[in-house]
Amino acid sequence: MMPDFRTINATVFYAYQVCPREAWFYYHHINPAQDHELLDLGRISHEFSYQRDRKEIFVDNLLKIDLIRGELVAEVKRTSKHKRAARLQLAYYLYYLKHEKGLDFEGVLLFPRERKTEKVELTPELEGEVESLMKQMTPVLLAEEPPPAEKIKYCKSCSFNELCWG
Repeated sequence: MMPDFRTINATVFYAYQVCPREAWFYYHHINPAQDHELLDLGRISHEFSYQRDRKEIFVDNLLKIDLIRGELVAEVKRTSKHKRAARLQLAYYLYYLKHEKGLDFEGVLLFPRERKTEKVELTPELEGEVESLMKQMTPVLLAEEPPPAEKIKYCKSCSFNELCWG
């Protein structure tokens, strides 16, 4: 059984690329402490970057698009540490907008601290990757318990660290 496309928000989709356990927590509405230092840094980065363009647009209570410039959807990330996950999250936005809203956009990742940008185009290959990930995520997200905790290099900076490793 596949989770309804409209029940997986962009946070869950992004988190799955980094840690399936984290995605399971988000999917089941288990959120980290909001005063985590890196969450604060991310909020500050979003708040003070691209202030003139800043337009947080909510789509169906699933996507929070950082900004739209004409036909370009932009996602702002504090660092490029999880660039692949950020790229796939943006591809998820583009996929959703195309298939649920009939809108064709291109995307751009913005890393203001690093002064980097990366264009993202929803190619048939990237669409296939999004669809494949959705299918892969299904059994993990619908499971009654989260996947077992696995030590990865991002654990020590994760806002769920205490929950996983207490």
